[in-house]
Amino acid sequence: MREFFSEKKAKIISVTVVVFIVLAVLGASGYPVVSSGVNFLTKGLSQVSAAAASGDEKTYDELLEENKKLNKEAADLRARLVDYYDIKEENARLWKYYKIKKSNPDYEIMPASVIRRDSSQDFYSFTVDMGTSNGVEVQDPVITENGLIGFVSSASAVSSKVTTILSPDLQAGAVDKLTKDSGVIAGNALYTDENKTTLTKIDANAKIKNGDIITTSGIGGIYPANLIVGKVTGIKYNKYDATRYAVVEPFEKVKSITDVVILTDFKNKGEIKRISGKEDN
Repeated sequence: MREFFSEKKAKIISVTVVVFIVLAVLGASGYPVVSSGVNFLTKGLSQVSAAAASGDEKTYDELLEENKKLNKEAADLRARLVDYYDIKEENARLWKYYKIKKSNPDYEIMPASVIRRDSSQDFYSFTVDMGTSNGVEVQDPVITENGLIGFVSSASAVSSKVTTILSPDLQAGAVDKLTKDSGVIAGNALYTDENKTTLTKIDANAKIKNGDIITTSGIGGIYPANLIVGKVTGIKYNKYDATRYAVVEPFEKVKSITDVVILTDFKNKGEIKRISGKEDN
């Protein structure tokens, strides 16, 4: 029996050393919750290892009670870690919203989370957890820090449906930031599953090329100017009328996003601008 307890002491000491090493590494990473866990657990482990080394033998009931206590402490620490990661994720979201607002002080923004996707819809529409009671209105633009995502196509008091940039129902005046060629962004079923949209109604002499960045023009007052739409990945010809259009890939995976921002107000919202003597709805 004594040999059994001696062997057990050796195992306890070995495990203690390993746990000390692991906790020391985690503590060095700078996580506050982990650091507090290190301070808390190392104290108990030091006592356990000291007891084992000193030759004190504990009864089975005492060891069982200590095991229960350590299990509870470990569970508490796991819960604190989960809380920490939740807070860290929320801080990251708030930081993205802050950067959007800082870069565009005229924006009134409403952060929203995706709560449902429409599996029967071909253009990856989704529903968010903000509605008219939060100041959301139909046709409000929906964006992320990476650019335009869609618009609010219907809204209830507590939720809103978002039609995405991949849908033909979304039409927005847009411009090539390099060449200044203009057109209209409209979804196309041919490219939806590739997470791409199209820039239509471009001039026959347009100099748009692959790699160019497309942004909203602000024409029409539905979308503010300079929202990023995406990057040109191809120039195509419409087989029905031989007109040209550009294939544009957004910088966001539309069908997998989880958080967005609704623009409830911005400068020139609802106003039709005149550019080069022409008006566009």
